[in-house]
Amino acid sequence: MKKTLRFSLFIALLGTSCVAFSQISIGAKAGLNLANIMTDENDFDTKMLPTFQVGAVVEFGLTENIAIQTGASLQGKGFKYEDEFTVLGETFKTTSTATPLYIQVPAHVMYNGNGFFVGVGPYVGFGIAGKLKSEVNGSSTSDDINFGNTIDDDFSPIDFGVGAQAGVSFGPVRVGAGYDLGLADIVAKDNRSAGQPTVKNSVINIFASYFFGQ
Repeated sequence: MKKTLRFSLFIALLGTSCVAFSQISIGAKAGLNLANIMTDENDFDTKMLPTFQVGAVVEFGLTENIAIQTGASLQGKGFKYEDEFTVLGETFKTTSTATPLYIQVPAHVMYNGNGFFVGVGPYVGFGIAGKLKSEVNGSSTSDDINFGNTIDDDFSPIDFGVGAQAGVSFGPVRVGAGYDLGLADIVAKDNRSAGQPTVKNSVINIFASYFFGQ
């Protein structure tokens, strides 16, 4: 009798594990990012910078329609700034771009309907690389971005905020658009001063994802 009960319990636990496992979906995701920054500095008019995203997606199904989506992706962010000024009768045209790269981890609550999906939730990003480029009248320079909190660093190592996404699904394929609203000041901590404008990331994205085994 005890052996039968133990066997029955084993089968029940195995069945529960299989059901739980069947609610986990793994996929790949890639797309276009249209990056910019938000600042309350009125004289600093930046432009959108086209960049990219690519990574893995994991979705944990809670009910038939509700899921938690997370994963990790390489996210390009940044901005472009153009200016023109005259010194001693000579006109200088400048273009500056910042292209920081982050490993980003979201936690979106998803609603997967019949042929569509929507999601919203927080994200955190970890700065890993990037370039600061400037061009003056055709002469250009490039430097690596330093992530950290000292006066010698360019960007804070952590970015966080909230994101939203929506789109249509075709079986295992999803195509959609989203927006990531940065809530963290990305200026290195020791480079901030009282009254200085904060700088936050802002990214519109267009993406496609594929979930394996669906």
